[in-house]
Amino acid sequence: MNKKTIITILLALIMAPVGVKAKKKVKTVEVPQLVNYPSAEVSEYRLHGGEVFIRGRIVANDPQIIKKMEGRISAIMRDYIVKKEKTTLFDIKADGTFSMNLHVPYPMFVLVYPLGEVYACPGDTVDVTMDTTKPTREEGVILDGTGVSGEVSRLINKIRTTYCDFPARDNIHEKGPDSLMMWKDVQVACLDDVTRQINAGLPELEGCSPLASDILRTYIISQHLEHICRYYMLTDMDNIDRTAYWQQFFSFVSPREKYLLDNPLLMIAGNEFFFNYVECTVMRPMYAGGVLEFIPFEYDPTIAETISQEKHIYCREFRRNAMNELQDKLHLSPSDFSAQVSQLRYFFNTIEWHKDQHDVIADDFAATMAVITHPELIRRAVLTYRDFIKENEVKAIEQKPMTKGDSIFQHIIEPYKGNILYVDFWEMSCGPCRATMLQMRDEVENNKDKSVKYLYITDDTPEKCRPFLEPNNIQGEHIHITPTEWGYLKEKFQFTGIPFVAIFDKDGNRREDKTVEQLLEEMK
Repeated sequence: MNKKTIITILLALIMAPVGVKAKKKVKTVEVPQLVNYPSAEVSEYRLHGGEVFIRGRIVANDPQIIKKMEGRISAIMRDYIVKKEKTTLFDIKADGTFSMNLHVPYPMFVLVYPLGEVYACPGDTVDVTMDTTKPTREEGVILDGTGVSGEVSRLINKIRTTYCDFPARDNIHEKGPDSLMMWKDVQVACLDDVTRQINAGLPELEGCSPLASDILRTYIISQHLEHICRYYMLTDMDNIDRTAYWQQFFSFVSPREKYLLDNPLLMIAGNEFFFNYVECTVMRPMYAGGVLEFIPFEYDPTIAETISQEKHIYCREFRRNAMNELQDKLHLSPSDFSAQVSQLRYFFNTIEWHKDQHDVIADDFAATMAVITHPELIRRAVLTYRDFIKENEVKAIEQKPMTKGDSIFQHIIEPYKGNILYVDFWEMSCGPCRATMLQMRDEVENNKDKSVKYLYITDDTPEKCRPFLEPNNIQGEHIHITPTEWGYLKEKFQFTGIPFVAIFDKDGNRREDKTVEQLLEEMK
């Protein structure tokens, strides 16, 4: 090697750093995973449904307090896998005790309204005490019970306030997508922090059975994901590439999928709100598009030729496309548990759209089941679809005994027999209720000489309602009932939120498939 070559090499080594950006070392943040989780094998039978005995007691110095609670305490069971809800009233005795055997489709949280959320595991007993002599609600409501139900019910409020106490009025969603993205990173850090706390051992869970510990740990994690999803859903996403933003925003779920989403324990530890938010945000591909056509139930050569020439999305393809997009863009498992739950919820929600089109419903059910692999989800889906067929396709007439709610409602509508009835349940404290009544004013006025009556039913007093009704000229039949009667009507019509509207034809049959105007046309 000559002298000139040596000098050239040395100059190259000296000058190399000039104009060259040094590569920064990127610090990789380790994503914590739950350890010793699940801590116990959950047998198939433990996920089956059954009866839970719920009993309670109202402690009061004044017997009238107990009397006023009649018709006010109910058990609200939400089967969030297939989007079914059932409200059952407790019969409160003179001594303040109440009880019922409640059937749940699997172990789950049940709302004993208005006292609180309890855990209901088949075969257990749940105890609820409402002591009105205590100075605060927190001191007065005591939850207890046997088995897993008792363990989880005793601890749930403490767990919620300690590990899931999110700001009540965090308005980050009003600041736009960019601010939300930065906020999300902070929330994911909080999620990872609580995961580390769980791994270190939560003092509240000391002495818990393995199953109760798993349920409560899963609940904590699910609440953190729900919190993030809630604000994503509230944020205005106009004028941005929604698909790209969704993909970037939820990129955090894949490294944490095994406990956040692909986790069968969510079936018995999540709740209705968790799955509501997850299916509408993380599972966006299931709602971003839609089924354009339904393949006819029987083969037809002519239709087959048309299908081969046109580009339609059919049920099975739509379901599979959604799962593929979750796998491709969010890198979720092709058999992600929460994705399968969302598929079932989507199907059972859309049943109402098709009404009597039983062939279409059956085809959609078959398409949905093609992407369901978890045995317990398959079981829940088949049993629920079986119930749907029995209720809607088998025309069996059952003579059911009249309930208190039936009797109260029949007494209310007796003066209006022969008319179409628009029945609106409302309260003064409900803003959407008042807004709906204002929107209905023109329709009520236009139909005042027709065979239709507008019944506005409330458990508020006339004195409380008058300042709103009279200045706003809210016409119709205003019916004021007692809180007890209100409770029995909630049970009869199975509603928990208001406004709740039911429409009846001139023969007294409830018609969920028709509007008042359509029923008036039928009478011509």
